[in-house]
Amino acid sequence: MASRISRRALWLQKITDEVVSQIRRRIDLHALSAGQSPGTRDELAAEFVTSTSVIDRALDQLVEDGVLVPSEAGPVVATEQPASNGFAISPAQTLQDVRAILELRLGLETVSAGLAALRRDEAQLAAIRQAAAAFSNAEGDTAAQADIHFHRAIASAAGNIYLLDLLDYLGPLLMPRRRILLPKTPGTERDGNLEQSEQEHAAILAAITAQEPEAADQAMRAHLLRALALIERSGR
Repeated sequence: MASRISRRALWLQKITDEVVSQIRRRIDLHALSAGQSPGTRDELAAEFVTSTSVIDRALDQLVEDGVLVPSEAGPVVATEQPASNGFAISPAQTLQDVRAILELRLGLETVSAGLAALRRDEAQLAAIRQAAAAFSNAEGDTAAQADIHFHRAIASAAGNIYLLDLLDYLGPLLMPRRRILLPKTPGTERDGNLEQSEQEHAAILAAITAQEPEAADQAMRAHLLRALALIERSGR
């Protein structure tokens, strides 16, 4: 029992760390300015597909670190952060921005998929499979975050921390215009593009499961190239 509780505690801490990292990155990229709230507990829990208790832990940590401060109205607000002299990419605001970031991800994630097929262990494979299932059950605004979790699980299984860090950096940059990638297909019960993405995720998962790096590379490339094609059509 103690071992089971320990594993659960480690998993919850990992999610908490991810929420903290993403909010810090949004502040660094000026997507959140001084006085702005990162969102309510319920909004953040829905975005990160987790519980409000995890969100509370993340917000408490950010307050303790001085990154956020409590406001009289209740939600925490971003404080002024020192200017960074490091490399940064602005969050995507236009179709051209989204296309450029997706082109960058194309190279990154095909490498990640191939390496994941070679290096993944059973626990990592289970995490990818779980993320794929979560995306299959996602609807509306939760689909974008579920999609990020799937791609992140693959990068984590690649066994290269720099690939994972870069994906963590690029993922939130697409969030302001994420819905562009998944336009609703009129007259259907479920978004046709979500269903297509689900099939593509299944192909990627199958290649990683079979430990076939070339097939995983090709499946991921096809998946992201279709997203790029959607961007091209949306811009016409």
